Amino acid sequence: MPASVPPEKSVLPECAAVIVAGGSGSRFGGDKIALSIAGRPMLAWSLLAFEQTPLISSIIVVAHAGREEEFREIASVAGITKLIAVVAGGHHRHDSVSKGLQALPASVELVAIHDAARPLVTSELVMRCLTLAENEGASAAATPVTDTLHQADQHQYAVRTIDRTGLWAMQTPQVFRAAPLLKLLEEESRSKPTDEVSLVLAAGWRVPFVESLQPNLKVTWPADVVVAESILQSRKHQLLEYCL
Repeated sequence: MPASVPPEKSVLPECAAVIVAGGSGSRFGGDKIALSIAGRPMLAWSLLAFEQTPLISSIIVVAHAGREEEFREIASVAGITKLIAVVAGGHHRHDSVSKGLQALPASVELVAIHDAARPLVTSELVMRCLTLAENEGASAAATPVTDTLHQADQHQYAVRTIDRTGLWAMQTPQVFRAAPLLKLLEEESRSKPTDEVSLVLAAGWRVPFVESLQPNLKVTWPADVVVAESILQSRKHQLLEYCL
């Protein structure tokens, strides 16, 4: 009986990243995207993670109107070579993501949407999200909920305990087929989802989770900067020790 011929390895789709850096920073109390953390602007850490991800061919940054040149300079100083555009965002998240998607090359099939306020993202996490999305059409970084959850009333008194079984806390990157996501954002232009998974779930899409194996917090409050800086400094020291 002749030996079976192994199937040809599929060609990986072209992948890109849209980094959303147009948040108001209202809860933080001011601008945080350009804030220095562990020796670099916060935005630079996210840019570096995608720069170091082999499957990512291009990066788009979505910024507040008027800050485009500032963010290009941050990318230049960080040595980012994959940045192809910095575009002005819209009034809401879905507007900003749409503008980022519109700036992508037509050849891009998979796009990773990432919040610039998550500077702890790693290229390893990005790769796992892209690899799963290649097979499933979508994926999202997340962590299982481990805290006990209670729902409160309007006066902040606990009223009931929520079963945390099967609950996950959403993060980014979130990866989707670029063209269908843009079409859905344009069709649902009046909705205001807090992330893209919320939008696509409402449309009936299936989104598998990729568990974050390292901290991937979103810098929301000033105290988060201290935590993020400590983790980034620790990673830098570990890399230095490895190289030595």
